[in-house]
Amino acid sequence: MMGNNKTVFKFFTIPQYQQEEDYLSAMNEKGWRFTRVTFPGFYHFEKSEPERFAYRLDYNQEGIRNKAEYVQMFSDCGWEYICDFAGYSYFRKEGVVGEEREEIFCDNASRLDMMKRAYRGKIIPVILLFALVIISQLFMNTLGNALGGYSGFIAMEILSFIFLGLAIVYLVFFSITTAHYYKYEKQISGDSSGFRLNYAGVFVLIVAMIAIIGVVFWFTYRWSSYTTTEIDNGYVNGYVVEAKMLNTSVIKEYDLKKGDSIEFHIVELKRGHLQLSVTENGKAPVFFCDVYNWGYHAYTIQNDGHYLIEITGKSVTGGIEVTIE
Repeated sequence: MMGNNKTVFKFFTIPQYQQEEDYLSAMNEKGWRFTRVTFPGFYHFEKSEPERFAYRLDYNQEGIRNKAEYVQMFSDCGWEYICDFAGYSYFRKEGVVGEEREEIFCDNASRLDMMKRAYRGKIIPVILLFALVIISQLFMNTLGNALGGYSGFIAMEILSFIFLGLAIVYLVFFSITTAHYYKYEKQISGDSSGFRLNYAGVFVLIVAMIAIIGVVFWFTYRWSSYTTTEIDNGYVNGYVVEAKMLNTSVIKEYDLKKGDSIEFHIVELKRGHLQLSVTENGKAPVFFCDVYNWGYHAYTIQNDGHYLIEITGKSVTGGIEVTIE
């Protein structure tokens, strides 16, 4: 809030458009005249004298495309056009509010038709976005972590949680909006077996989405938490690490001299992501590399000291020989 201007964050679902209208009217009576709304729900007001204004919303894409005629039609009936936001057009008219509210719709069927236009224009695209983008990315990143390969990067783990958060936000928004819409349409159209059947299908879809997300993360947790590692110290100058599913770090410590060589021989890497590092005790790593398949890596010690040799696995199945010469 700054002087004669005020911004308030409010959230209304599609079926709560009348609550939104009443809220704007109440703010006007308190001396704050509505000027515009911006994403994701910031309502902007300017200081004014307390006034009694009725506010109305309409969702009409055809009307917005023919803006001049659309606004003029409302103006002829005494409604002042304010702004458009997310497909909605906002109007106000000085006069009574509350129980004697003047409507821009002639009957309940017209109100319900507006609600259906808003639902088709706003919620269905959200559902498609959720199904095609959020869930698909959730599968790619989460299952990618479990199955290894390049998806084993830590960035993919972060992305998995980001997409999980988006999935939860979408599901909560979709569920709340659908519940409000169900109550609104039931109030206007009445109850029937066909009506209940339609909404039963919607809520089955919601439950199915929740179940899919749950199965993905359950599978990932079970897969990623499985760690079986065998370490063979029979080597005179080194050791071998073999794993059926390595999701941890294997650390060995050695006192090494300048000129000593540490060699990593990737015997077999069937899946997953390995990170190899050599660190002088208490300092930054002197050697680091990522491994996604078989290969050979080596590092020559530059200074005498105590060193940590670390092999970190991410869903790794395979073996690696470490020799020190």
